[in-house]
Amino acid sequence: MIKKAKVIAGICLMGQSLIFFVLFIAYWNRSRSLAKTLAVFSAVGGVSGALLVLSELREKKLSESINRDFEAMDEMFDEDFANAEDVSCSFGENE
Repeated sequence: MIKKAKVIAGICLMGQSLIFFVLFIAYWNRSRSLAKTLAVFSAVGGVSGALLVLSELREKKLSESINRDFEAMDEMFDEDFANAEDVSCSFGENE
């Protein structure tokens, strides 16, 4: 649930950043405008949104890599003990 919220928040911040950038361009030539403030909010929102999305993608890629490694180890384990008919599991009891 949190991972989905992280991506959604990142996308919303990037969308908000685009809207602030459009407003910055609209107010660029006016005197005493909020153009500089809108530009700062646009930059901060865009960077933070991109960082949220990229961190989630990095975590997803890392978890997929770990899952592949575990699957490969499981297959190796199965191959190593496929012919284990001669292994006695009696723990010292008489057979």
